[in-house]
Amino acid sequence: MQPGRTEPDATPDGPGVPAWALLSVTWLNSLGSGILWSGVPFVTERQFGFTQTENLLLALAESVIYVAMALGSGPALRALAARGVLTARGWLAGVFVVQLGASLLTLAGARGVVVAACVLSAVGAALWPVMESYVSAGRHGGDMRRSIGRFNVTWMSATAASLFLMAPLVARGDAAAALLVMVPVSLASLALLRWFPRSPAAHAAEHAHTHIAPQYPFLLLATRFLIPASYVLIAVIGPVLPFLVRDLGVDDSLKTPLAATWMVSRAVTVLFLGGAGFWHGRWGTLVAGLALLGGGFAAAVLAGNVPLAAVGLAAFGAGHGILYLAGLYYAMSVGGAEVDAGGRFEALIGVGYVVGPVAALAVGGTPAGLVAGALLAAAAGALPAAGPYLAWRRARQGTPR
Repeated sequence: MQPGRTEPDATPDGPGVPAWALLSVTWLNSLGSGILWSGVPFVTERQFGFTQTENLLLALAESVIYVAMALGSGPALRALAARGVLTARGWLAGVFVVQLGASLLTLAGARGVVVAACVLSAVGAALWPVMESYVSAGRHGGDMRRSIGRFNVTWMSATAASLFLMAPLVARGDAAAALLVMVPVSLASLALLRWFPRSPAAHAAEHAHTHIAPQYPFLLLATRFLIPASYVLIAVIGPVLPFLVRDLGVDDSLKTPLAATWMVSRAVTVLFLGGAGFWHGRWGTLVAGLALLGGGFAAAVLAGNVPLAAVGLAAFGAGHGILYLAGLYYAMSVGGAEVDAGGRFEALIGVGYVVGPVAALAVGGTPAGLVAGALLAAAAGALPAAGPYLAWRRARQGTPR
């Protein structure tokens, strides 16, 4: 698909997905993702009186489920497709039906919200690898970067919007009602599937190699460490933000909008980089992302006032946007835009979501402890990324490894 056009690409299974349909499904379901990972902690804290530890434990449970489903979705879909039982489009239809049913569980109170959060975590892990394949398949080089950029801006803007839309419900103490938005979202997504082909476009792997620079495989290996390391910090800041903004004396109606600062910054960063060509293939891009991410996290958690918290969250979001866009681009470019490539990428995200709550629970609940524990855990995960960089330097210089 060419920039600015919505005409579909040809696929073996019929016409491709019009851009408006693909991005509409992405935006709608990303509202649910935003509510799940960033909104549910406000629901449980504000409406059901969860402690910070209980929020972290719920996040840990969601994350373990996410990793297992992300790793299994690709092989499961491939096995079902080989038997002629299910297509990628049919898989998405099943995901939306389960999502609709899970959202209704929130009517059962605190336990219903907990169960719904766990089921919706599995739903997300089954959904996004397939969507990423539809986004990337049949595209290479600059065309793939633009497509991934539009996709990222779409879902990132939706996750930010979810917290703004939740604000009135949080203010009146009925935050759990936000999860019911997944009922119309699921119904609309099912209707939009009529514009999806049975399977993602053919990827023409022989063309892909002409767009893969020599350093891309090394950068891909590096981001496989950096992506989970970045989500260690996201997994900590999500469950604890309700308590941080409460301690800053923020009004209930402004709590979730302030929390969304990093999501807005992330979307703006990806919007800029999605149309730029200077960042890919450069190791310095990853270093800049790490610096903004870690520095912004520390500033946000330790902030003694609202302006400093907002600046820290903005830097945090920009850093994550850089790392996420780079990681997804290298994963889909080198990985051939397959569902398994997206599944591995989502599983790496899930690993970070698992480690983050564990690190936070291990160091206690003080802001300084959270910063120290989370940054140490993230640094430990990111450090092995130096290996691919050193390997690339040796390969470029023609020296033996």
